[in-house]
Amino acid sequence: MTDLITVVIPYYQRQAGLLVRALKSVMQQTAFEHIEQIIVVDDGSPIDAQSEVAQLDEFPKLKQKLLVVQQSNGGVASARNAGIEKVKRSSRYVAFLDADDEWLPEHLALALPALQGGSDFHFCNFTHIGQTVGAFERAGYIDPSEHLPAEGEHNFQYKGDIVKQITTANVIGASSVFYDKHKHPDKRFKTDFTFAGEDYLMWLDIAQDSDKITFTSKITTHCGEGINLFSGAKWGSAHLSKRLFDEINYRYYLLNHLTMTKENRERVKEMLSDNRQAYIGNCQSMLKRLKLSAIVLFFKHFLGNKPFRDVLFKRCD
Repeated sequence: MTDLITVVIPYYQRQAGLLVRALKSVMQQTAFEHIEQIIVVDDGSPIDAQSEVAQLDEFPKLKQKLLVVQQSNGGVASARNAGIEKVKRSSRYVAFLDADDEWLPEHLALALPALQGGSDFHFCNFTHIGQTVGAFERAGYIDPSEHLPAEGEHNFQYKGDIVKQITTANVIGASSVFYDKHKHPDKRFKTDFTFAGEDYLMWLDIAQDSDKITFTSKITTHCGEGINLFSGAKWGSAHLSKRLFDEINYRYYLLNHLTMTKENRERVKEMLSDNRQAYIGNCQSMLKRLKLSAIVLFFKHFLGNKPFRDVLFKRCD
């Protein structure tokens, strides 16, 4: 079989049972036979991955394909990269699944025809926790009628400005992504982005070097909460400051390293300005609540990062 898939699952959770649920959704794939390996990277998780995997003895076919990699906590980008490093040469495609998300049974089966038809990069429609409307429809940024039919049911070849899509209106969920590792053997996530941006930069890196990009319009993935970097970042928290810091650095990076249309560039600058205001407002909120950690965190960001200082003093064009 020349179209084997390796599934990479970065794992860091404080809630038991999420990884078991995610792995069961992999086991339930109608195209399960195309999965060569399932790599779970335990990124120093408070709940050990092995304790979750031990609950899957009733699924011997799943456990036969399962590899658990242990590492010290390095963040989701580091964990995904560790998984990519373990992918066998015999697996052509890599699929990502976060430990708090689930695939619907047709997820692989629907994507495979597009991949077999020459797609380098494929993504699928998905829902967030508590929602029933897909991300494509909710955001209104991907209308299948504006793209070309691709191989397989519900599949389309992406036509348009993928850079604009990812940098200003990204609806590519990490747990919905596949890519051809044979065509992109050296692509890796940027580990200096811990809380935001690492996935978008990876998608940009692959997509700009791809001959064919496809997507599945049907919902095939449900995104949960767990240790979710976005839903867990509350106003007036250090967590939100860290996320906004990474968003600032991510958009600064885009402006200084990526070729974009003038319209695209102006929109990224607007979003960067919004991030700046939100960061300042979040620090003020922390101080009002006498969270002195806000001061420590601010100076850590300020002293250790020139892009952050440039944005703070509006020295970024």
